[in-house]
This record gives sequence, C-alpha cells and structure tokens, in this order.
Amino acid sequence: MWDCKSGCCWTWVTNLSKINFALFPTFYFQTASSEKKDKPMKKICCFICLCFGLFQCKSDETTLPAAATGPLISEIKTDGKLEMAFLYNAQNQLIELQKYFDDGKSIWESTRYTWTNNRVERMEFWSSHPLYSSASPAPGKPLALENTTTCEYDAQGRVAKTNNYVGASDLRTYSVWEYDNLGRKVETKTYTPDGKNTSTNSFSYDNRGNLVRWETSHWEYDDKPNPFRLLNVPSDGVYEYWASANNGTSNFGKDANGNKTNMWRYEYTYDAKTNFPITMKTITSNQTTRQSVFVYR
Repeated sequence: MWDCKSGCCWTWVTNLSKINFALFPTFYFQTASSEKKDKPMKKICCFICLCFGLFQCKSDETTLPAAATGPLISEIKTDGKLEMAFLYNAQNQLIELQKYFDDGKSIWESTRYTWTNNRVERMEFWSSHPLYSSASPAPGKPLALENTTTCEYDAQGRVAKTNNYVGASDLRTYSVWEYDNLGRKVETKTYTPDGKNTSTNSFSYDNRGNLVRWETSHWEYDDKPNPFRLLNVPSDGVYEYWASANNGTSNFGKDANGNKTNMWRYEYTYDAKTNFPITMKTITSNQTTRQSVFVYR
C-alpha cells in the first residue's frame, strides 16, 4: 500500500469513496495506473502529498492547538513554474484548486468546491484527460467533469457522510466518517450503494494535531503552522494533511522490523511574521529533487 519510490497512487482504484479525487495524491504511493506521463504526475501528485502535515491529536486529555492565522495561500511554484493555484470567493472560501502541467500554463486538473452555510456541500473533480486513459495527458485538452462528492453533516457540523458519484449523478459508493470525543476523524468506512463494506481506513495522531499514521504511511513534522489548515475543506481520504497543525518534514514507510523505508524529507524556510513556509526543498536519497515557493494573498 505504501511505496514512495513509485511516486503516486490512484485512490479510485482501491477505494471508490475517494473517486472525487481519483487522480490526486494520497498518503500511500503504490502506482495503480502507469498510463500517465511520469514527470507531471510525480510533479503534481507528489507535491501536496509529500509536503504538509496532516490531521489531529492522540489522547482524550489532549487540547487541540488553535487554528493557524495568516494570509491564504494563492500559488505554489515549483522549479520556477506555476504548479498549483488556489481561487477564493468574496468570503475567502476556497472555490477551486487548479493543478498545472509542466509548462506552468495549461491546467491539468481542477477541484471545485460549492459552499452552503459556510461549509462545503459539493466537490467536483475536473480533468483534462479521462481516468486511466491509455494516452499520456498532454496540455491543450479541455477539462471535463470526472466525478463528484456531496457532503452530509452531523449536529456538530462535522462531515458524517460523503456520497461519491461518477460524473454528476451515478452513485458508486458512500463513506461514513467516525470521530472521537475531540472531534478528530479516526475512521472512515466505505460502502457500495447496496450497503456492502468495501474498505475501512483508520487515522492516528500526535498530541500537536498531526496525522502520524494512516494505514502504512508515517509522518514527522516541524513546529511551524501549516497554511493549508486555513482552507477548511473536507478531506475524503486525500487531503487529510490540510487539517494538520504543522508541516511534514519526513514521509516514510516501515518494514517488518519497524525500520524507516522509502524516506522523503522536506526542508523549509519560513516567513518571519507568520511562520508559514515560503520555500520547500524535497529531498530523496540525499538529493534535492524539487524546489518549491509558496505565494500568499
């Protein structure tokens, strides 16, 4: 389930509950589709998944850290080219996340958020290439709606259920979210429309509000605030790290003896006022493979 060397995974293959983010990165990297061009896939997919800290705490006595404050992130540039753009409405709510090809000009994928009563009601995943197409994705193709997720909330305002559709209305799975008494998501169970359980995912946290383990994925963190926490959009098995307190400094698996394997490291520089990251180096096998810059509003 975990293999950093392969770079990415397609969640839709292993869990249809995540179909709305089928081509987005998760915390495991076993490539389930080799059809797409390797370079943009690794560049776009690995970035988010390999950068930032994740969700929340560990013991019932723990007090969760306050949410970060500061400017909203607007762009991520990698190796001098635009990689991601974050678009907001007048209420400073994220309405679209755009991912770009290597040219830094053509949109590769887009996730669009619809808000109602200050919470996300609907998420749409648009792509310039069909899922699992035999052809490598290339710039210049129009975006098309691939899949949709709708959210249902409990009395505490937490996501209780997500409904996952192919296109706009073809229901394929739904997922039920479970929380502990600190409001941390600790488990998601995915079902087919007729109620058959297809998968279960569990989440473990440290006492600072970071996801330290999801299945076979492990993370370590710095002590600086994570800017993605401000976005406040649901994570459906993909963007768990957006709700974390801190930024990931290492991402790895473990072998049968508990030794770290497939280590990725991240080194940041920080803004003197907000302590948000402003640059990040991605390091694998003791070599810098990517250099990214974060731009804020």
